[in-house]
Amino acid sequence: MNHFLENTMAHMNWEEIKAAGEKKLPVLFPLGVIEEHGPHLPLASDILWSNFICKEVKRTLRQKGKETLIAPPYYFGVNHCTGAFPGSFSLKPETFEVVLFEMFCNLNDFGFSEVYCFNYHGDPVHISSILNAIKRANSELNMKIKYVMEAMDLEMNGLKGNEDFLYVFAPQYKMEWFEGGDISEQGLLDIHAGAYETGLLYYMYPELVNVNLAKTLDSYSLTYEMLDKWMEGGNSTVEVVPLGYAGNPKGYEAVNRIAKELLKVQVNAICENL
Repeated sequence: MNHFLENTMAHMNWEEIKAAGEKKLPVLFPLGVIEEHGPHLPLASDILWSNFICKEVKRTLRQKGKETLIAPPYYFGVNHCTGAFPGSFSLKPETFEVVLFEMFCNLNDFGFSEVYCFNYHGDPVHISSILNAIKRANSELNMKIKYVMEAMDLEMNGLKGNEDFLYVFAPQYKMEWFEGGDISEQGLLDIHAGAYETGLLYYMYPELVNVNLAKTLDSYSLTYEMLDKWMEGGNSTVEVVPLGYAGNPKGYEAVNRIAKELLKVQVNAICENL
């Protein structure tokens, strides 16, 4: 596996950072958490995903003649939903907002103002905390920070898409990718460490995914009623998904087959107007 911090600012020296800040290069900022992801995925799944996408975006933009930097991945945030599981490190929302704001202050001090935040941790409290920190930095520091969000996720986060703190992208997926799935999973929600996340993580970091175990795990995909319990967090989440995953891990192979093309479509859509 490539070193986690490879191709990020952490592998640069201070003079290189100073020169990049003077050029006002855009910064890609991977965000996530350290959180349980069932018995078959690592705690770092979310930040690994964010970091992978940032590196692919950086590579794709470079091919188009545009240089960017990747900030050191920041992987402590809010785990409201899964906080009762060992391994889910969690900050209070107000703590997270302050720490993230101070990270933005650092980038501003280095000369950077254009920052794009990539977050692949879906906890709504975590997301709202990021947005609060972004809005504060844009207002108080006159920065131009945006949260990178897929269009399909706007409604669930109570957003319209025209907010000045958002960078919205809309990948054009092939409908055949989502046809012919397990009929027993139709109408259910695969939202955490299930088929989708397991399949993509296995493509990105195969050595970190226990696929032999995943093949033995029964589905814990959620109904909408169960989703309400999941959102309560604490012991309510544990009751709904006692092994920590909300989905169907054994369905990972179908997702893994399309992972390369799916991620390419996502990255190209992100880079289209960046």
